[in-house]
Amino acid sequence: MKILYPPHPHIRILKNRLDNYESDGKWIAQRKFNGTNVVVNISKYGDIGILTRHGTAPKLFSLSRSHIEQINSLNFEKGKEYWLNGELLDHKTKNPAYKKKIVFFDVLYAGNYLVRKMNQDQRLQLLSSICKDAKNTENEIAAKCTEDIWMAESWNQDFKYHFEEFIDRDEIEGLILRRKDSFIDNFGFKAHDVNWIVKCRKPHSGGNYEF
Repeated sequence: MKILYPPHPHIRILKNRLDNYESDGKWIAQRKFNGTNVVVNISKYGDIGILTRHGTAPKLFSLSRSHIEQINSLNFEKGKEYWLNGELLDHKTKNPAYKKKIVFFDVLYAGNYLVRKMNQDQRLQLLSSICKDAKNTENEIAAKCTEDIWMAESWNQDFKYHFEEFIDRDEIEGLILRRKDSFIDNFGFKAHDVNWIVKCRKPHSGGNYEF
């Protein structure tokens, strides 16, 4: 299966810089999940495939029939191909409630590279539509579209609050910041880093952060 490689954050920051990004008003925050970064392909025929951001099969995981049925139940236009970027929560979590969950956080392709004309804010609106406007009503780490398919929540404010909200859980590493007006451009053929995605992780040994 071919792959569209997803963009990857180039900049890492500490929590004390979150206020600067929030006050700038040009950024959206999402939780950073502790899993495997994956891309999920939905062909125009409804076939489903999953690969890591490096183009390899996920370790110790394969899509079940239930996963495929749940993904196909989302709000896709028939006859169009889609590529969604997300996080697979599987072997890195010990909590059985989070095993084999896929959390989508961006749309990379939606038929004829439609998303190339959409900025990050618009792509997240498209993702919400695909996920049937899922809402988090259970104080969970993500909004549930189906039992195993979830959607990352996004915020324009309260970055530090959301950084701390579930920071004690192994499944959460911190926040990802995405520039609202950023476009997906010149990507897909190899792995690459971009400066319109910023990573803010909870402290851990061996971190490489910008100060």
